[in-house]
Formats: sequence, C-alpha cells, structure tokens
Amino acid sequence: MKYRHILMLMSVVVLCSCEAKLRDLYYDENSWNTVQVLFDWQEAPEAKPQGMTVLFYDELQAKEPERYDFSGTKGGTANLMFGAYRAVAYNYDTETILYRNMASWQTLEAYTRLSSIEEGAQIISRGAMPRALGTEDEPVILEPDPLWAGAGEPVKVIADEPSTTTVTPSSRIETVEIDIRNVPNLQYTGQIGGALSGLAPGVKVATGELLEGSATQSFTCQRIDDTTLRMRFHIFGHCPHHAEGIHNQHMLTIYAVLADNSKWYYTIDVTEQIHNAKAEEEEEKTERITIDIDEGLPIPKPIVNGSGFQPNIDGWQGVEIEIGM
Repeated sequence: MKYRHILMLMSVVVLCSCEAKLRDLYYDENSWNTVQVLFDWQEAPEAKPQGMTVLFYDELQAKEPERYDFSGTKGGTANLMFGAYRAVAYNYDTETILYRNMASWQTLEAYTRLSSIEEGAQIISRGAMPRALGTEDEPVILEPDPLWAGAGEPVKVIADEPSTTTVTPSSRIETVEIDIRNVPNLQYTGQIGGALSGLAPGVKVATGELLEGSATQSFTCQRIDDTTLRMRFHIFGHCPHHAEGIHNQHMLTIYAVLADNSKWYYTIDVTEQIHNAKAEEEEEKTERITIDIDEGLPIPKPIVNGSGFQPNIDGWQGVEIEIGM
C-alpha cells in the first residue's frame, strides 16, 4: 500500500510538471511573431476612413478572432502566435453598421438595425405611415454608413521570419441619387421624405456578397429649387443572387405634409430605372446609382384664404404615378 501511494504521488508530480511545461511552451514568447498589415486602396482611392479594424481568424482551429485597430489608412503591426490566419478588415468609424455571425471570416456580416419610415424620413406622424402596395411586409432598416472592407490572402506566422498580409478594401455600400423635376407647388410642402423598397438587408464583409432577403429604407428629401427634389442615401445594394430571372421590385414612395396639414404620399415603380442605372454603374465601375424623373409629383395647392384644393386631413392620401423610361 505504501508503494502504491508513492507511485500515485510520483504520477501526480510528473503530470503537473508536464502540464507546467506545456503551459510554458504555449505562452512562450518565442512562439509569437509579428505580422505587418498593409492596405492597398486601389479599389477605393477616395476612401478616407479614420481607421481600420483587422480581425485575424485562425485557419486551423475555431476560436475568437484576434482584433487589432489601426488609425489612418496605412495599417500597422500585429503580434500573433505561430499558425495560419486570414485577415478581414473594415473601417471602424461607423455609427449605424452592426456585425454578426463572427465565428468565421466567411460568415461575418454587416447590417443595420430595424428602423421605421418615420425615423428615416424624419416625418412626425400619428400612427404608422402608409407603405407602397406589395412592400408592407418588408422590414425597414436604418441607412448604412460608408463601409470599406476586404479580406487578405492566408498568412502563416512562423519563427524567425516576420509575415506580411495585404488587404485591398473596396466599398460595401452604394450611393443612390434620385432627382424628381417639374414638381408643382413644392413651396407649400412642410415635412417631406421618401422610402425605397427591394434593397439588400446586409452584406458579407469579406466578399461583398449581398445577403438574401428584401428590405426598405427611408430617407429625407432636399429641395434643390422651386420645382426639384433630390434624394441621396446609401444602401448595401439590391437584388441579391436570387434564381435567374428573378429580381426585386423597387417602389419609390414620396411623403409630403402640406402647409394646411394635409398628408400625401406618391408611389412610383422605379424598378427598371434602378436596374438600368445599375448596369451603367457596373460598366463605369462606380458605386453610384443615379435616376432622373422628369414627370414631377402632382402636389396640390393647399387651401389659402378659402381657395385651393380641399383636402381630407384625417389621413394620408395616396397617388400612384407612372413614369416613362
């Protein structure tokens, strides 16, 4: 019995010694090395983010990525354990962008929170504002901030040789600019805003692939002159990779509250205009979708001193508008 106890005690000592050696090896400073992170901005030459976040994903085992934040656009140095990694980078100077599915670099997604027509259009309304026919079930999401992102090639961290990884960020959002001209009685509008349906709800950070589904975004409208409205806002994109031949419908809705407190909304199917503008955008290699609508909006003249159009001020009055190509 005495010898058995001695053998058991010796086994415990040996195991503890081995565990200590493994722990010392695991945390040995000689099992780490530096990785130089570089950014190549050839795909986004006008980008000027305040700084970039870099997530290093271990290619050999599933664990939380190592995070480094670098100010400016040049990059910096990270200190990583020996192994194989994939770097994913995105600018950190955003307010509306959220991230999820961070377990791997392939699944990391950027999105924005749920919003409302009233919030984005900045219109005060009693009760929910009306939606274009067929878009009522789409979630309304917040407009995304400018986002530049990309993934580097696999990089190995080994002894005696510092490593380098280069990330080439590109834009993960597009800019939509819509002008509506020849709008009568624009001077009588108070609150005015808009919404666009059929938009992507988010994007894969590493690849730029759009997330499946369809969302609506609302936005403010700016009066350029007495007869012109301009809308300018960011989207992740539109028409994700559905089955061939299937595309989202894009309904533009303009909301206007007149001086006499009557409320009007105008719906315009801009699907063809969006798709044609997208084709031109891809050909010219830009991230801007521009649409010009010359037909105007039939905004009525409000009642002034007993004259003018007699509105029903109890609710929103809808008008569908057809436009030519």
